[in-house]
Parts: sequence; structure tokens; C-alpha cells
Amino acid sequence: MKNIIDELKKRVIVADGAMGTELQKYDILKSGESPESLNLTNPGAILGIHKNYIDAGAEIIVTNSFGANRIKLSDFGLDDKVAQINTNAVTIAAKAAEGRAVWVAGSIGPTGKFVEPNGELTFAEAIAVFSEQAELLCKAGANLITLETFMDIKELKAALIAVKSVTDIPVIAMMTFTETERTLLGTTPEAAAVVADALGADVIGANCGLGTDKIYSIVSRMAAVTNKPLIAQPNAGLPRFSSGKIKFQESSEDMLSSMKNFSFYPSIIKGCCGTDPSYIRLIKSNIEAGPHRNSAAAATRVASASDLVEFGYERPFVMIGERMNPTGKQLLREALVNNKTAPYRQEAAKQVAEGARILDLNVGAPGVDEVMLMHKMVLTIESVVSAPLVIDSPNSAALESGLTASDGKSIINSVNGTDESIKTVLPLAKKYGAAVIVLLLDKKIPKTAEGRLKIAERIVRRADLLGIPRENLIADPLTLTVGSEGKSVNETLKTIKLIKERLGISTTMGLSNVSYGLPQRTFINAAFLAMAMENGLDSAICNPDDRLLHAISLSSDMIKGRKDSDARYIKHAPDIKIGTTSGIRKKAEFDNPFDEDSSEAKLYTAIIEGSDETIDIASNLLNKMSPSEILETVMIEALQTVGTLYEKKIYFLPQMIKSANSAKRLAKHLKQFIAQDKTSTKGTVVMATVKGDIHDIGKNIVALMLENAGYRVIDLGKDVENKDIVEAAVKYKADIVGLSALMTTTMQQMGNVIKLLKKHNIPTIVMVGGAAVNSDFAKSIGAEGYSEDAVSAVRLADLLIKGSYGKAGHTKIDD
Repeated sequence: MKNIIDELKKRVIVADGAMGTELQKYDILKSGESPESLNLTNPGAILGIHKNYIDAGAEIIVTNSFGANRIKLSDFGLDDKVAQINTNAVTIAAKAAEGRAVWVAGSIGPTGKFVEPNGELTFAEAIAVFSEQAELLCKAGANLITLETFMDIKELKAALIAVKSVTDIPVIAMMTFTETERTLLGTTPEAAAVVADALGADVIGANCGLGTDKIYSIVSRMAAVTNKPLIAQPNAGLPRFSSGKIKFQESSEDMLSSMKNFSFYPSIIKGCCGTDPSYIRLIKSNIEAGPHRNSAAAATRVASASDLVEFGYERPFVMIGERMNPTGKQLLREALVNNKTAPYRQEAAKQVAEGARILDLNVGAPGVDEVMLMHKMVLTIESVVSAPLVIDSPNSAALESGLTASDGKSIINSVNGTDESIKTVLPLAKKYGAAVIVLLLDKKIPKTAEGRLKIAERIVRRADLLGIPRENLIADPLTLTVGSEGKSVNETLKTIKLIKERLGISTTMGLSNVSYGLPQRTFINAAFLAMAMENGLDSAICNPDDRLLHAISLSSDMIKGRKDSDARYIKHAPDIKIGTTSGIRKKAEFDNPFDEDSSEAKLYTAIIEGSDETIDIASNLLNKMSPSEILETVMIEALQTVGTLYEKKIYFLPQMIKSANSAKRLAKHLKQFIAQDKTSTKGTVVMATVKGDIHDIGKNIVALMLENAGYRVIDLGKDVENKDIVEAAVKYKADIVGLSALMTTTMQQMGNVIKLLKKHNIPTIVMVGGAAVNSDFAKSIGAEGYSEDAVSAVRLADLLIKGSYGKAGHTKIDD
């Protein structure tokens, strides 16, 4: 076989379509049966589908192993068949491709569980699960690996690390996006592409959930931040339920027409749900142009799960917030000693509001478990702000702990010129796809710029050998205090200039060091910043609550002609007022309705931020408010605010889950003080994922939100028999039955449940939801309501209980 990466440089390659919907179309897959089990029980059917796609012109066929990881197979009692199912998947595909110029791609999908902190699956466990499957697929003879339909960027990180640890064959990495062009957890196409690129994905793209126009729009956005080949894998439009069957709205002609409306073709074109061989045949026969050559300009790019930051390479200057470091800060030291997160959360939010684009995080203090605290604080900070992080520690175990906790592409602070540091830190940067600050010292700081440059050159050479891109290296020329090391400060400026002239890599520094021990430090810092930027400084770890630093950086960027600097100056200059003490302040994301500094205000904020300290704060309130009052005023008010933030796309699913769990812990604690005869609920909701469907992430979140909103929730779990749902509705006198389905193959069970409820004259309301479900489908099966997400599900339940939903017609609650 030819090397597929070399081929992608020459031409567009067309892959196959959807295995799942083909199994459904031919009624091969029985309800409640694992599609991957057919590799054992009906290999001929899988072979036939592969051959049909090859005959239609597909040059890549994807194995029937999407859900063949140990966690998903365990839901079907097949976890002892992991090796056999994955091996057979490749064997069947290879047999179909025999004698044909076709690559076999081993498919790996998500586990169906969220990785911490959004779920209970640890990062290490996820890596182990994906490593096992990837190794089995490779040993069986797969030519490449394709990671498909990932919603959680951290789970995709685990999968990429796993695949890279067991094989060197090419790997495709794709995420699934919603209509908002973000994933379910809020990741943008740009952030997804930057993280996947950094972790070594050979091809990057998007699949499933959306039709051609949206998928191509997402891939176009990825092209702006990566030069890796791209893949587009759209559905045949959105599914609709008609005449008892699921049909997709986009014909093969529609799909081809949409592709031609875009200015480029991605390197790989593949079909997802609803794309049968006729789609592939038409696309293959009409694609003549070569693949698009991405023109993403060089930059140092770092990302959180939902935000991308670029600097260096003539990009605007970036402030890295310095204040999450316990050195000289008693409040932060006490927080670390007492294992509390509130001071760090508050400091993170303040610095971002002041204009910091990236945050430096250091948790080193005497007598603390730095490894544990680094992991905990990274999870905490990333749930509060969207700024990418600098993981700051001389302890390599603490660095790795922070890198495994982080959702995105972080910066390591730091590597120096000693052999021990280079051998320890650079491999961490390579493994986790991190950028790294290069300290220009070894056992001591060279006195001259030339001496510091030599250390930089040595580290860069070692990074080159490991395959770490130059864009991921950020030189720190070392800043000493001008009060005692005046000549050294000038050498620092010379070093920045030499780094730019000789190596061209990005630069940063601990800016505030220059004024240490001197009065009126802000003036020294500002003057030094201007001089450093003139010599090529791209970023600095500094105090963002300083108007002069913002003024200097914005002005210097514009004078030097850095990208978009004139527009940035015009946008932000009015925010920097003479006589103020703060930098660029963003408006608070939410208003606090309670008196400032009151316990109510603190609890309200803690719930919204998902703090683990809500119970402690609430204890102070019990002297003046009853437990019921706390729940019905402060907690409900906070959760409503979280819902508003989610709807405005300020908060995303991770923040919502964290807040809901925090509220749940608080409610459980307070309800023990409330007499049972005084408790009341809005109503009883029976929740279930329907028969044959093992996906319960969305249903679990809805159940959690409904419970926090005051409903009694009876959660029956996943893959629930229709009769069991009906029996539970009777037993618990359900006001509402909530049904969830992720797959088009199982959503029809919702209609069957409704028919059964009506047959037995059970007076309950039915609301439905799930990835494949929409308001038209809900109406067609007789459901009283449909909601798109957990926040709207609570609003829908309230309206249904009041009897005011749908009075003006059957409409969805999703806006």
C-alpha cells in the first residue's frame, strides 16, 4: 500500500459512508444488539457493506469497531470479547479490500463516559481503554486509525496519547459539533484543531451530527490554525421520522452541491449517518481538484477546551497572569495548606476580567502535596475560566499531574539547559502536546546575551530531535532586578533580539522581576515592557491589573504593525482611563442579587462557580435563614443564573455540570435538617434511556438539573424495557415521563412507549430528547414536549406541569 499521508499531498481521497445506518436500512441489527457484535455473529453482512462502498469508489473503509472499547462492550456483556471483536473487524475489512487499492482504517469511538471532572472516568483509565483497542486494531493489520465522534476534548486527548503510545501508523482525529459550531462541552473548531495537531494527529476534522454546509464551515475554521490535512465527514442532513422510518433530508446531489459551494475540498471526504454507497459513488465521480493546502501562518498557539490564544510571529502581545503563585501571598498559601480552592478560583476570574489571556498556575508551598494540588487546581481553574494555563513547577511529577488534568494545550514552565531538565521536561511536552518555556540558564545564569543564546540553541536542537515544533518553544531571556543587576537587564534586552534574529521563536519573561525591591514599580515595569517589545518580546508573565502595561502593549503592538493591532487599540484604548489602577476589565458574567460580601452573595457565587465549599458557606447562613429558605432563594436563584449563562453560550456543559453537582451536594446536606412532612416537590419525573440504547450522559444531566430544580426524579437508567417504563410511571404516579435516545436506531422506541402508556390509559405527560431527536419527531410520536438540552428541559418540565406548554401549538424548548 502507498503511504496515505504522501497521497494526501497529491489528491483528495474519498472514503466510505456510514456503517450504522446501512445496518439499520437492511434491518441487520436487532434492537438492543451491539453493532460490533456482528463481527462475530454476522461477518458476511459487514463484509457485504464494505464491498458495496469499495465498489462505489471508496479508497478508505472504516472497520466496524466504533464502539468496540472495553467500557462500551461491557454494557452488552461483551467485555470478554474485546480482542476477538476488534481483530475480526479488521480481518473482515481487509478481506473486502483484498486485491484493491484500499486502506483499512481502524475505527475508535468514545467510551460513552465523561472524563473527570465532568464524569468519573479518570484520564489514566481512558488512556488504558484506548491503548488496548488501538493495539488490537494495529496488530490485526489496520493501515491507519480514525478517532470519530468525540464530544469531549479531554477524551480525544487521551485517545491520541493512547494511539501514539502503541503505534506509529497515521491517525485521524475528529470531533462532533452542534449547530453552534461548538462541541457539546463547548470546544471550538480552532481549539479542537490546535489540541489535536499538538498531540500528533495526522489528519484533523469533524464528523456526524450535522449536514454538509455546517461540517465544511467547521473544517474551514480549522484550516486557519493547522496545516495538517483535513477531513470532512457530514451526515446526509438531519434525520426525520416519516412513515415509521428514519430518513435523512440531504440527497447525494444536495451533498455534492454543498461541497462545491465551498472554496476548497478537504484532503479526505467521507460520509457519516445516512450516506449509503450512492452518495460515495456520486462524490467520487465528481471530485477532480486536488486537496486544499492550508495556509495557517506560524504562531505559538495554546488552547483551553473553549478558547484559543495565539502569540509570537508578529501576533499581538499577550499578558500571562502572574498572581496564582503562593510566593509572598499568605492567602494562597493557606488555601493550599487547607486544601481549599476558593482563593485560586477568585484570583483566576479576576485576572481574566482584567485582561489576562493566559494564566500561570503555581501551587508549590512548604508541606503540601504539590502533585495532588496541581491536578485539583487545574480542574478547578478550567471550570471557572476559559483561559489556557501555564503549568508552573520545578517538580516534573507535578507538571505531568497538571498536564493530565488540563483540557487543552497548556504551557510548561519550564525547561532549562541542564541535561536533567531537558531529558525530563521535553518528553512531557512532546507526549502531552504542550508548549514549553525555555529558561536560558543551566546551573547558573550566563552573564552575556551570547551565553544565553547558546543555551537556547542547545535546547532547540534537542526539541527538534524529539519532533517538537519551534512554535511550541517560548524563550525566557531571564529578567533580574534593575536595582541590583542593572547591566544584566540590558543583556536581557539583547538576548530577546538575538533569539528573534537567530531562532525566530516566541519569547516571554517574568516582567515584574525587573522592579523587585523598588518604589513605584509600575513605572519601571511599563518602561521595561516598551523596551522589551521593541526588541521582540511576545508575551510576559505579569500583573494584568495595571493600566500602564495595557497601554504600553496596545500602543507598541500598533507602532510595530503587529497583526490586527490597530483594531485592538481602537477597541480597548477607551477602557484604559487616566487615573485608574486597573487594566482592561470585562463586565462581570453575572450580577449578584444579594448584598455585597454577605454570606448569601458568597454562596450564590460559589454555586455558580461549582465550588466544593458551598456547605461550609451555607453553615454560616443557618443562623439567619432556614434550610428551606437557602434552597428556595439562594440555590434556585444561582441555578437559574447558570441556566441563563448556558443559554447565552457564556457557560458550557462542563461549568453547568460542576454547578449542578455543587448544588446537589448542598441540597443533600441541607435537606437533612428539614422535616420530611415539610418537604415538597414540583412533581415526579420518571427518566429513562429507551430500550436498545446504552447512552445515558445526556439523560443523567437532565435528571440532575430537574432534581436541583425541585422535582422528584426516578432514574431508571439506560436500555430500559418499554414495559418497565410504563410500570414505573404507575408505581411512582409520574407527572412526567422523560425519554432519551442518542441513536436513530433506538429513537423509535419512544413512540412505542407512548403507545403503551396510552393503551393502559396512564395519565402522564411525556417529554423527549436526545441527539437524534427533534421537535418534528416528538410531535409525530405524540410526545407532549421536546427539549434540546438540560437547561431547556427544566423550563419545559415547568411549563408541562403548569399546563401552559404547547397552547399555541407544539413548539420546542431550545432557545
